[in-house]
Amino acid sequence: MKIKYLGTAAAEGIPALFCNCPICTYAREHRKREVRTRSQALIDDKLLIDFPADSYKHALENEIDLSAISHLLITHSHDDHFYPMDLFMRHPEYGKKWGAEQLHIYGNSAVICLLKEMAERFSVEDIWEYIVPHEIKPFDVLEIENYRITALPARHMQTEEALLFLIEKEDTAFLYGNDTGIPGEEFWKGLKGTKLNGASMDCTMGKEKSKYHGHMGFGDILEVKERMEKEGAADQETAWVVTHFSHNGGWTYERMTEDLKDTVFQAAFDGMCIEIGK
Repeated sequence: MKIKYLGTAAAEGIPALFCNCPICTYAREHRKREVRTRSQALIDDKLLIDFPADSYKHALENEIDLSAISHLLITHSHDDHFYPMDLFMRHPEYGKKWGAEQLHIYGNSAVICLLKEMAERFSVEDIWEYIVPHEIKPFDVLEIENYRITALPARHMQTEEALLFLIEKEDTAFLYGNDTGIPGEEFWKGLKGTKLNGASMDCTMGKEKSKYHGHMGFGDILEVKERMEKEGAADQETAWVVTHFSHNGGWTYERMTEDLKDTVFQAAFDGMCIEIGK
């Protein structure tokens, strides 16, 4: 399984839109991997996870034909993960010669409601011929081509059921774990019996433990890793990636790679690609 990290930042990006803190100033001065766009990932060039406003930029920089993508998984409705306006460009009035006839969008009730609200507001009544919404809940299982995708409950917000995604293909299993604090017991029940080849974890708050319930820092991830190994969901062969960074975490890419060099963790950067499994 190939995982391409198109964006690796939290909502404000790095450098943040309206910020001149030391982390953002450093990113503006050094550019390259210090600059991060809003989080999005692509699995095997087939499954797209999340759709921020930066999707247009991601497609250009990574030479992705978005019209050829048939399946889009959405973690939750926050703007840095779901920007529905650009999805309405998937309409014959705005695009021609698509690679896939339809785009199937999978998300919780808030995601689907927002998508339908935007379509109604801007009178795009026939958009459902070209994009197909599917409401999903925690523990729903999707069978898409040769993938088995299980929606797992995140611990992110009280107003909706944010989701994490367990993606399995043949003997390979990958957990996409953005936008969550340390998961609750329901998550562990859903993961039971799974052996992960790779796990990508929310590290919004940098090197230390998070003070917030909806995100993690590296200290929290160490706790999750320990629990996963205890549960038999991970071992020494599991590939670990930390991503979804905020300037508030106080961690430059240069510093985090230095801090992580003697660990099993890899710090994601925009454009990074990893392969897991056989």
